[in-house]
Amino acid sequence: MEERRVWGELHAAGFLHAVKEAHREATLAVFGGLSRAAGFKERSFGVGAFDVLESQIDRIFEGDDRVFRDDLNGSPGWRYGPYRMLTKRHEFGAVRAVRWDRDSPTKQSVARQGYSEDPQLALDLGIARDTPGVLTLVLAHSASEEPLEMELFLGRPRWNADGGTAWHWVRELSDEALGRDPRRKLVERTLPLWSDEADVPMRLRTETSTETA
Repeated sequence: MEERRVWGELHAAGFLHAVKEAHREATLAVFGGLSRAAGFKERSFGVGAFDVLESQIDRIFEGDDRVFRDDLNGSPGWRYGPYRMLTKRHEFGAVRAVRWDRDSPTKQSVARQGYSEDPQLALDLGIARDTPGVLTLVLAHSASEEPLEMELFLGRPRWNADGGTAWHWVRELSDEALGRDPRRKLVERTLPLWSDEADVPMRLRTETSTETA
């Protein structure tokens, strides 16, 4: 199944943990730098979140030659293997209510990608076609200020001009779903040669490896 395969590959590589970290840093930066009391409105937060997230994702994958920028028609994108990820800000709590038929031409094109479990007629939208052999996915992100909550999802958009579901599949990048960060490596327990102690605590190496980020 596509969903399981994609999630498994990106999770094992540490990609999902990395983008979640980038989203957290971007959200804290935006809410820490903009204040409604100073006159910033929802549009300011939306534009800020989009721009800062792009910068944070660039930063977290800097020096990692397995992840590189792969924009689509000017829309920021990142590629790992055969997967390209674009970003999409949604209204908090409403990720399943996204209307791709009302989005940008690029996102409309992505939502029209062929999907074996739900074949759809792809119309010519007059924009550049996607790269052969590349599956374009979307990282849907949102956050609320008071209380501070964050949402980040990975999914395969579905063209929903028919009013149907917005996703062929979508998964939240929650702490529970992600589990242990594969970028953190466990240091095996060793016993001193001169000790009879059996219970020596294991240590975690918190250093992030650029080879698996």
